[in-house]
Amino acid sequence: MMAKGNGGSWYANGVPFVALLLFMAACGGKSPSTVNVRPVPVNVKVERLDKDLFKAVDDSTGNFNLELYAKYGEFYKLYVERVLQAAAYNDPRLPMALNRFVHDPDWSKVQLRADSVLGDMAEQEAGFNEAFGRLKAFFPDSLVPRIIAYNSGFNYGVLPTDSVLGFGVEWFVGKNSPVVQYLSPELFPQYRKERMRPEMLVPSVVKGWLQVHYTRDVQGEDLLTNLVVIGKVMALLDALLPETDATLKFAFTPQQLKWCEDNEFNIWREVVTKEMLYSKDPKVIDQFMNDGPYTTGFPRESPGHIGEWIGYRMVESYLRANPKDSFAQIFAMRSPQSFLNTYKPK
Repeated sequence: MMAKGNGGSWYANGVPFVALLLFMAACGGKSPSTVNVRPVPVNVKVERLDKDLFKAVDDSTGNFNLELYAKYGEFYKLYVERVLQAAAYNDPRLPMALNRFVHDPDWSKVQLRADSVLGDMAEQEAGFNEAFGRLKAFFPDSLVPRIIAYNSGFNYGVLPTDSVLGFGVEWFVGKNSPVVQYLSPELFPQYRKERMRPEMLVPSVVKGWLQVHYTRDVQGEDLLTNLVVIGKVMALLDALLPETDATLKFAFTPQQLKWCEDNEFNIWREVVTKEMLYSKDPKVIDQFMNDGPYTTGFPRESPGHIGEWIGYRMVESYLRANPKDSFAQIFAMRSPQSFLNTYKPK
């Protein structure tokens, strides 16, 4: 059976599913090697599997399944089998399952809303070209992914593979959309609905790519290592989208971001005095890295996934102290100690 809004795995590619969202804006005093970089020209186009599917199922020739597979390749197979959980891509029952999905009143309304809100995605394409052009400047051998938009029925928000970066259009149709407000509050609490805005699309999707392709496995390692590894991703994302508002990159409200800035020393003191920094306890790691309406153990004014912000601040402090270091160099550093040594919150 086709999944019908299972609560929304935010991204996937053989790594734990996590809620995707992001971090802090560019600040004066950062390393010269990470600012004012000129993007390498790239040609990123958002391919619309969502539109193609909703148009194709009524094709009287009945060949739409083969045509979509020919156009989108292995990603189409992943989409129908894993995202929609419809049927195997070569199962003769698949066209019927896709027809039911497209003509379901809920999902057809979602698609109409996405078409209306997102339009031709020219603005998003410009953002992707900026981000991946800068990524190419920092890492000349980096792959510029093929970007494919789909309708997942609120199952997968961002889906990076080795060469494709997919995202669900329905996750960005506007927090006040009737479609979003209709979602179950148990599976989609309000803090998640607040993020379902078009302006969240580019930073959320780019972060999904970075988190899959620019992190290493930190399972079983301590909190400090987890903070620095995600902090590198956040610092890189900041450099890729320097003009994007801080709240969008962190997925914080303005009030939550201000709370972090006002309480940076207190946050760090809590981590140090309770001897959590070198803890390998999964509960401690989850406390700082998992998403939620706020971070457990901190005031309700705090944001969830606060470890991303702490990690970013640690890496930012290192870059200020070591302005000649490039992103390639800091991503090659496995020990977190150098980042700890330069972090002196006040």
